[in-house]
Amino acid sequence: MSSPLLELKGPRYGISFTREQAESLIRTHLHETITSFECVDIGYNNLVFFIKTTENRQEYALKIGGQDWIRIKTEAEVRALQLLHEYTTIPAPKVLAYSSDRNNEFGVEWILMTRLPGENLSDVCSRQTLSTNAKKALIRDLADYVAQMHFKVPRHNQIGAFTLDGPIGTDLNKLGPWSTYEQFIRTRAQSERSALNTNPVFAPIKDAMLDAIERFERLPFPSFNHLPFVFSHGDLDFHNILVCMDDPDSPRITGIVDWEWAGSFPCSEEYFTSYNNIKNDSDKDIQEFFFDELEKRNVLTPRTIQRFSLLKKFDQLVTNLASWYLTNLSNPDDPAVSKILQECHSTVQSTLEEIQNELL
Repeated sequence: MSSPLLELKGPRYGISFTREQAESLIRTHLHETITSFECVDIGYNNLVFFIKTTENRQEYALKIGGQDWIRIKTEAEVRALQLLHEYTTIPAPKVLAYSSDRNNEFGVEWILMTRLPGENLSDVCSRQTLSTNAKKALIRDLADYVAQMHFKVPRHNQIGAFTLDGPIGTDLNKLGPWSTYEQFIRTRAQSERSALNTNPVFAPIKDAMLDAIERFERLPFPSFNHLPFVFSHGDLDFHNILVCMDDPDSPRITGIVDWEWAGSFPCSEEYFTSYNNIKNDSDKDIQEFFFDELEKRNVLTPRTIQRFSLLKKFDQLVTNLASWYLTNLSNPDDPAVSKILQECHSTVQSTLEEIQNELL
């Protein structure tokens, strides 16, 4: 929904990392010498650098954390990658060293990891149209890896991000952890009061949104005890998938990256945070094929999750109350902001009415 006219002052704003700093880090932790240091503009939240050294053919990726999510995001990603390597065969980077404490010599959080082979799938799709056979080959790989996340990694009885010491912690917004889906949704709705009350960008719709939160809080909630909490990537789309295209009709996934949003979440959530490229494919049979492949592997899908349409409405309501991409704008007076606010307001009102009709 965000407009290309809007300028986001994102988490990378004001963050930098020099080659000299990288040389010091690599010497300290790998005892190697850098020969190539390349900044890659592939993320909204972080700086990413690809590194080559004299001593090793293995290339490295250095991820520099942005301003937001102190400690939580770095540690969630490190723990997620540890779990993947311990329990699955999913091609994920291996953590070589990290610091989640900004009081280090560099003043930033960072993760040094192996660089995986392959091309970014978003880049591939930007320059060529994948055949149906190619899409299906990649979907089979993806379904295999999603099934491993759901069934190979031990499950937790709470919702939240991974922590280094084992228990599930808060999510990246410092909410939770939660023991039930109802707590998860209600807390997220309640938490939007802060942004609505303090950020002037929301002033035109503040009262209506606060009223919507109050109305939502009064609604009875059905039981969702049937909804398992599973290992979820949190942002599993083409921009975080690496592929080998040596055989254009039978490509394969060579890596899945950017695990900072990973954690233990209701299985429904990944259909709201991931798979957008598949859901938006011009060939609608591709999404059905994806669901077919997941269900063959006993992964619950929107076709098999009980009351999925209601869960989708809950997500639409919560994510439109105080949209995150309006909270950090360089140009909040842009006319596009007013249009987006009205769209959010309309979505919340219509979605809340649908939820009320279904629950009352």
